[in-house]
Amino acid sequence: MHGPPPHWFIKRRGLKYLILYLLNSRGPMTGAQIIDEIERLSMGFWRPSPGSVYPALEELETDGLIRVARVEGTKKYYEVTESGKAFLGLPSIDKTTAAINDFVSLARYIIDNWDSLSEPDRNRVREVLKDLVKAANIQC
Repeated sequence: MHGPPPHWFIKRRGLKYLILYLLNSRGPMTGAQIIDEIERLSMGFWRPSPGSVYPALEELETDGLIRVARVEGTKKYYEVTESGKAFLGLPSIDKTTAAINDFVSLARYIIDNWDSLSEPDRNRVREVLKDLVKAANIQC
């Protein structure tokens, strides 16, 4: 399974599973980053409250599924443990693979909504595509 988990997964498994998924696919994150990433993945439809995320982080840490990777000032960065990966049942993927998965999902979204894009946004997409074609050494 690659890319964000499907909506049925989130509803069936809940916030703790989504936190585990994010930490597994994105690497160490703070609670605030987790909140922001969930909001981004849901395209603004869901922004979990700190009152739900931080207790979930504490419970996952108590259960040995995540741990504090590092502390910077008052910020704690959490990472998934091997037990957490096994519990989740998803393979570990590196940040580059996660970025590509996100890119593919967003590209498909842009394609599906091409007719609603403004001309300046279409031009921005075209410029990025030119850069990708050049980087991939594709002859058009």
